[in-house]
Amino acid sequence: MTTAQVPVSPPPTAVTVFRVQDGKLHAEVSQVPHTTAVASSALGVLGLAAPVTISAGTAHVALDHASASEIAEIVYTLTQFPSIDRVDVAGRTGLTRGDLAAYVPPILVESPGAGADVPLTIRVTGSASVFEATLVVELVRDGKVLDKQSVTASEGAPGRGTFVTTLRAGSAGDATVSAFAPSAENGLPQHQVDVPVSVKP
Repeated sequence: MTTAQVPVSPPPTAVTVFRVQDGKLHAEVSQVPHTTAVASSALGVLGLAAPVTISAGTAHVALDHASASEIAEIVYTLTQFPSIDRVDVAGRTGLTRGDLAAYVPPILVESPGAGADVPLTIRVTGSASVFEATLVVELVRDGKVLDKQSVTASEGAPGRGTFVTTLRAGSAGDATVSAFAPSAENGLPQHQVDVPVSVKP
């Protein structure tokens, strides 16, 4: 008697993409079939499937036409990868995130993206242009704050700085990562961003 070896399919690849919604970019996570061509897969998730070649830090996207918001999605999505600093697409060359300021909200949580599976200890990264570079990042479940961190971005408004912090969930389950700038006048949240995530044990 022989036993047939059933091939084991590799797990799906989690891909983060940046979409324009209501005129502003936000990050979200999609699962795609296992791939090493993550950049091309990410554009497929955006509905902008096109071959991507990378040379000397520049991603060349073989797409002849794209709207301004689609270009913003492509550039932000591709420049999350360490090997890509600039993007050539739809007749425009050398595009960087600095060219897309109009599409970036005051607070942008880059990781985790909406819909991400995250561990009990969650690393939160992003960028912000807020008063005195001060923001609050919380983990909320069923209206209860599980963890809260006061964060200082690397630069305050009108500049834009980066930030990183860590939140601890304590237990598995659905939750929301919220980031906001407390009002200098009354402490109320401003520019709030809510990112739904699924905490895994």
